[in-house]
Amino acid sequence: MTSTPHAPHRTQATPVNAPSEFDVAELFFSTTDEKGIIVSGNDVFVRVSGWSEDELHGAPHNIIRHPDMPRVVFQLLWQYLDRQHPIAAYVKNMAKDGRFYWVLATVVPVSHGFLSVRLKPTSNLLPTVEALYAELLAAEREIEGAGGKPAQAMAASGALLHQRLGELGFPTYDDFMRAALPAELRARQAALSERRDTILTALTTNEMRGNGLASARDAARALADYRHSQFRILEQYETLHDVFLRKTDFILQLADNVRLFSLNAQIGAARLADAGAALGVIADIMRLRSDSTARFVRELSDGFSSIVGELNELSFGLGVATLQSEMTAQFIESLVADRGASAADEIMRTRRSVSVRSLVEALREGVGPALATLTALAQHLSAISGTLDQLQSEMRHLDALQVAGRVESARLVDAGEFRVLFEDIRQQIGAAREELNGLHMLDTIRGATLDAIADASIMQSLERLDLWAARAARAA
Repeated sequence: MTSTPHAPHRTQATPVNAPSEFDVAELFFSTTDEKGIIVSGNDVFVRVSGWSEDELHGAPHNIIRHPDMPRVVFQLLWQYLDRQHPIAAYVKNMAKDGRFYWVLATVVPVSHGFLSVRLKPTSNLLPTVEALYAELLAAEREIEGAGGKPAQAMAASGALLHQRLGELGFPTYDDFMRAALPAELRARQAALSERRDTILTALTTNEMRGNGLASARDAARALADYRHSQFRILEQYETLHDVFLRKTDFILQLADNVRLFSLNAQIGAARLADAGAALGVIADIMRLRSDSTARFVRELSDGFSSIVGELNELSFGLGVATLQSEMTAQFIESLVADRGASAADEIMRTRRSVSVRSLVEALREGVGPALATLTALAQHLSAISGTLDQLQSEMRHLDALQVAGRVESARLVDAGEFRVLFEDIRQQIGAAREELNGLHMLDTIRGATLDAIADASIMQSLERLDLWAARAARAA
């Protein structure tokens, strides 16, 4: 690089209660070194921040920090990055002229620094975050105003943050950000609806063919589509889990009812002496089967619980990768738009090359963990499917036993109470089997998961992007 990073002369703007607007379809990014000094970014970042590209380059990223932001959020961000962990955080930024703009920022480690991709938050979480940040900021200012040190203020603010997140149903910040990012992506997709194609500007293939941009753009689009398909799989997992939770109590209650019925039937059979011997045997077998039913239901519950954490982690990773894929596609097309202006500018070419390498590197880094988690999910589903088969087998045995019980009680003169009990159990078993049939989607989801794992197009798309990144590096 022929220029030396420099910090621009910065006059602290007075905050203005007006937004620096950008469209929900627009994404923007920046790369920094390990100390948070800006290395590169895209045109949307330049436009929304109000600073020129030269002013941003070499400046600390806090050049856009808004005074409404509590310090503890940035402390949390650096704690994650210092451990080489990705993070998502809501941030209120300030443009050069004092206007504000909210983003949900995803930040991941890359070679020699970090990559941050931001989107416009549109979910119903943002008002909650705004109120929370105001409370955290007030807590920090109160402590510092009383003579406390910044570290003390952030410690108190951090404790308050985790308390409030817990009250919102998020035990940790991990849990919060893993829910926030998918929520924002779903809200963004809903807002874009039929506008999805407008995320990318309309450029002809001829304009992009000469330097491989068309192939790279198509590869980035393909990756974005692949990520969206994986998100649909995750939504099916979440639906399956919710369905199971609704059915678990019902089936466990059936097991308890059968166990209680078996006990009462055994007592009643004893009163009938030899005439009730067969009913006593049936009741005893039903008790054993009810114990097995309860065990298999608990095994299913444990199986679904084991995938919840993986689902959340995968959902977050896919969210980050989806943003990066769309950001890469948008950036590629923006390169064509300003190619003539920067073709002869060595500094600009170098900055673009850094951006290209960081985007492609981040995309590739996310593939391995996502595929590994999908593989683990498919294995869990296979085990759950086996347990479900065993549970359905128990339901069939119970159904056969209640039929035998009704036949046996029908031939006894004094077994009217048994006929009523067996009829009640028959109805409950029938309802339970219907409930289990509602889990038929399990095999469909498992099949879709295996298809996603076997899809070779993701690696082909990454290879095309690698070629483009290498070409961009040579051109710089």
